[in-house]
Amino acid sequence: MAKNILKAWLVDNYVTADNLTDKIFQLETARSIDKTVILDRMAGKNPGVRRETMALAFDLMEEVVAEALMNGESVNTGLFRGVAQFRGVAKNGAWDAATDSIYVSFTQGKVLREAIADTTVQILGQRPANFYIGSGLDAETRATDFSATAGGGYTLYGRNIKLAGTDPSVGIKLKAADGTETAIESSKVLLNEASRLIFTIPAGLSDGEYLLTVTTQFKGSAAEFLKTPRSTSQNLYIGTVPPSAGGDDGDDDSEGGSPL
Repeated sequence: MAKNILKAWLVDNYVTADNLTDKIFQLETARSIDKTVILDRMAGKNPGVRRETMALAFDLMEEVVAEALMNGESVNTGLFRGVAQFRGVAKNGAWDAATDSIYVSFTQGKVLREAIADTTVQILGQRPANFYIGSGLDAETRATDFSATAGGGYTLYGRNIKLAGTDPSVGIKLKAADGTETAIESSKVLLNEASRLIFTIPAGLSDGEYLLTVTTQFKGSAAEFLKTPRSTSQNLYIGTVPPSAGGDDGDDDSEGGSPL
């Protein structure tokens, strides 16, 4: 019996929207965990080592790996392989920090490959909610792991996510870890459909984790809107998704009413 279990919903395949029987898998995420939770679990697995010692080793590893990557070394921890990469154009043969940037590319290592081999997928059935974010696509990198490029185009696929209604809250917002919110200007929304939004990520956003929230009064009809706006959220990374990312927050349906 497999050690790990991933739960998946069946949702519409937005690439083949005309085929109503074509489905894809969408992960049912549990929660996002941070270093504190990881250390708690490490201490639980090996109570003979002090938690403070584990935390010190954890911090030192992060520091050493970051320094190695930023000095051109390829790092293979077993969990992942990381290597620094560049974005931008060499104008006049010079580096311009205003338009050029550094990011780190991660690929799964032996430990993750072994964990994948020891994982089974449990199908939960057809996803019951009809208002959710399904997947995303970065125009520059073509990444589909909910990573995005500052200043670049981004496509969000989902169900009933069209921006519609007169409530001031309607729109797309990005909330940084420090609580700072950035609204996507309506002029930056290039396509606004029930199952697809195409917009431009603000160029000034720093790399890191953001909570992307879509708020709308759309209920499936262009002639009739919800009285109370509803929202659905998804973790989005500007830059490259860290290998330990916990995934999205799922549908929070934070409107006053209930999903249709």
